[in-house]
Amino acid sequence: MKIAILSRGAQNHATQRLLEAALTAGHSAQVLDPFGFYLHIGDKGPCIYYEETSAEDFDVVLPRLSTATAKYGEEVVAHFEWAGIPVVNRAPAIANARNKFRTLRILATRGLPVPPSFTAGSSRFVDQSVCQTGEYPFIMKPFEGTHGKAILLLDTPTSLKSAVGAMCDLYQDYVIQPFITESAGNDVRVIVVGGEVVAAMKRTAQAGEFRSNIHRGGRGQPIKLHSEYIETAIRATEAMGLEIAGVDLLQTATGPVLLEVNPSPGFEEIEAVTGVKVAEAMITFAVEYCQNAKRPRHSPKSL
Repeated sequence: MKIAILSRGAQNHATQRLLEAALTAGHSAQVLDPFGFYLHIGDKGPCIYYEETSAEDFDVVLPRLSTATAKYGEEVVAHFEWAGIPVVNRAPAIANARNKFRTLRILATRGLPVPPSFTAGSSRFVDQSVCQTGEYPFIMKPFEGTHGKAILLLDTPTSLKSAVGAMCDLYQDYVIQPFITESAGNDVRVIVVGGEVVAAMKRTAQAGEFRSNIHRGGRGQPIKLHSEYIETAIRATEAMGLEIAGVDLLQTATGPVLLEVNPSPGFEEIEAVTGVKVAEAMITFAVEYCQNAKRPRHSPKSL
């Protein structure tokens, strides 16, 4: 089977592990930079080229889109879908999951547990929104972002209102949530593949840091999830329309609380601490997904 891995970070750990897993399983696989694609629309139907060569002979596509490649990468993914080539995950699902506020809305619509949250187009009535949402301190994080970047911890009305005003002046969209103190510095990362939890770990922030992200010095350890957490992670992935996802959630006295659903989760640390071969699980699923897909394939076009 011929597998395309869409990633600009060819040396990225997850990308390399997926390539290794595909080749070890006897498949043909290539890592392709999303910006290397040329997409055509016209009376000949969908045409996809990677540099000078038709890219329509792949059997399945695995997108690994970063912040830098997301916008154009989503168009590449959508074009593969249009050409009838199975993609894990699909473009609309990726776009929804990359937007943290939209993700929360979709999850809440499905009755899944999410933290009280709000966003604002100006700072004029922030006090009113605070009263409806919770108590200080608050977390402010961008609609789109990874690795805990650009997240602020705000503990006074002045700091929150100033931050909201600054973000609005810069036309930046942020979601604001109460800081859940009972889970301070800890969260759980769950990898879901094909409707099953394949790995999970608890992440703990380093001393003096409130973000538990591994890229911020957090440390992971294996965790055995209760059935409620497993079910919540799977339901969240399904609600977002994803086949593969990294689900981040908090452990609270009332049960799991969902933070976000990542359509291109990193898994270096979770493989290291759990011993689970996440890349192999993803490749196995992608192959099965392709075999089960009904594909009205188009013939490759020539220039």
